[in-house]
Amino acid sequence: MTRPIETDPTAPRPAEADKMPLYVDLDHTLVKTDVAQEMLIRSARTPAALMAAIGAGLRQGPATRASAIKAELARRIYLQADLLPYNDAVLLHIKAARAAGRRVVLATAADQQVAQAVADHLGLFDAIIASTQAQNMKGRAKLAAIQNDCHNGPFEYLGDSRADLPIWQAATKRGFAKIPKGAEAMAQDASLRPEATRSDASALVKPLLKAMRPHQWAKNALLFVALLFAHLYNDASAVLLACVGFVSYSLCASSVYLINDLLDVEADRAHATKRNRPFAAGTLPPDIGALAAVGLLALSLALAALISGAFLIVLLIYIALTKAYSLWLKRFSTVDVVILALLYTLRIIAGAAAIGVMPSPWILTFSLFFFLSLAYMKRYIELSRLVAKAAEDTAQLPVRNYYAGDLTVVQTFGIANGALSLLTMANYINSDMVKHHYRTPEFLWLMLPIMMFWTYRAWMWANRDKIGDDPVAFALRDQLSRLSVLLLLLSVALARYVDLGFGQTGGLG
Repeated sequence: MTRPIETDPTAPRPAEADKMPLYVDLDHTLVKTDVAQEMLIRSARTPAALMAAIGAGLRQGPATRASAIKAELARRIYLQADLLPYNDAVLLHIKAARAAGRRVVLATAADQQVAQAVADHLGLFDAIIASTQAQNMKGRAKLAAIQNDCHNGPFEYLGDSRADLPIWQAATKRGFAKIPKGAEAMAQDASLRPEATRSDASALVKPLLKAMRPHQWAKNALLFVALLFAHLYNDASAVLLACVGFVSYSLCASSVYLINDLLDVEADRAHATKRNRPFAAGTLPPDIGALAAVGLLALSLALAALISGAFLIVLLIYIALTKAYSLWLKRFSTVDVVILALLYTLRIIAGAAAIGVMPSPWILTFSLFFFLSLAYMKRYIELSRLVAKAAEDTAQLPVRNYYAGDLTVVQTFGIANGALSLLTMANYINSDMVKHHYRTPEFLWLMLPIMMFWTYRAWMWANRDKIGDDPVAFALRDQLSRLSVLLLLLSVALARYVDLGFGQTGGLG
């Protein structure tokens, strides 16, 4: 129970009809998400909590299984009630009821520990009605508790789902955060209606696409690197295999983004920009996201199996590394950036596996150094912002083992790895392998000043905090970066197809 509301005894007494208590649902009503679903998904980070919740459910009968699972999750998964995405329209409605001197009760099927945490944070409720381990306070069970609480008198109820239909039918006044099927007639004279009246399916398309981050699929263009440097772009079957591989990796990446956002939802809500992501903002339900992630991953693996066993193995390694990074490895300094560089390099290996060629060790080495530089750049940007806010060198990045005092070291490592990638490129251009595959390999030397320009410009801009949160995302949207890529491709084309006769005269040297 929260503390009673203090009212002014000298204030005018409201009309009897305006004194009816207000009962407010939690999930998808007071908050825009489902707290129990979020906690269940987050328990995957701590297998002991997940197994305990499953065990609690298996020990109960069908009637109390859900409430037992919710109770176990509430005991083991910490809820930051202050970070939840609250529904502003519902909060305003509650505050208006309080101003009128009405009794306001949080009535939810969520566990009582969760309900109490929300009530304590908001300080807007006189009491709570919530599930216990022995009873799931949903539908008619919630209605019975409400009628008992108001002594079978008139009441107003705010809800969102079909499970609330019997409560709305018994209520004197009805409010809707969403209007489910079967409640359209009751919503005609509602005290609160949702701003959007689109069907649930159409309303979910946009946030689901946003959470899938299709703009990030451009990173999977690395799968075409092997096709380019193996000079198989004239082979229709190789191009088709590379394209199917690109689709497979992109679907897998979207699945990974969905899973990571579900697992990191509380951390995202505490972030200045990530709190606008669909799960953090509550615009995409956790169960829909989980189902979409499973479906996308299944489709990705099916396409990978059609390409080749080697491609499927590389994709599975990519998934395993991604999960290890998200759940564990990102907490370790240096290890985290090496894993990020490996994940980008695996895309090149996957592209080679798709078309059945061996990737060049020169290209793989360049990739590791280059993407390690970008990974350090990402940490440098995060640390530089931390240093701007923190007064001490011991200030630490959230969930990562980097401190403000590491800023110069991280910058040095990043620039050094960028330079090593350029040195690797220079050695590759001068190798015997290049001389056997290009008519005029001297054109490839044009690549070196282009990459020098891009690498050192990017680090200069990172130092000025003009890159944004992600250097790779910056490269995708930056016009000079796109121009640099075009010039690199032009250099390869010139080296491959233009013959200046240097070989006949012994070259330029």
